[in-house]
Amino acid sequence: MSPGCRRTGKGTRGNLRRGLALVRKRTPRGPALRVVLYEKPGCGLCDETYRALTRIRMDRTLEIERVNVEGDPALFTRYAIRIPVLSIGDRELDAAGLEEAAVRRWLRECK
Repeated sequence: MSPGCRRTGKGTRGNLRRGLALVRKRTPRGPALRVVLYEKPGCGLCDETYRALTRIRMDRTLEIERVNVEGDPALFTRYAIRIPVLSIGDRELDAAGLEEAAVRRWLRECK
């Protein structure tokens, strides 16, 4: 064995199995809830909302679509003052300044 190689101990296989079991347990299952995030570039609140959604996605299956409202005049007129806005189907939530817990509650209600 070369000096740079390390041998793993006998417990490595068991640790790997426990780790994989934990990943399987924490991996959300089921159909994804499609969430549209209306945002614009350079918006700090939009970035914060997206980060909250990615943390929530660790616990439940979400499909997040990010839509830049500056690319479409109709969307810009509708959402420019309200962004960031979350949308599921016909339900919308003005997410500016909301805490992650409030977004989680809204997502639970939208099932």
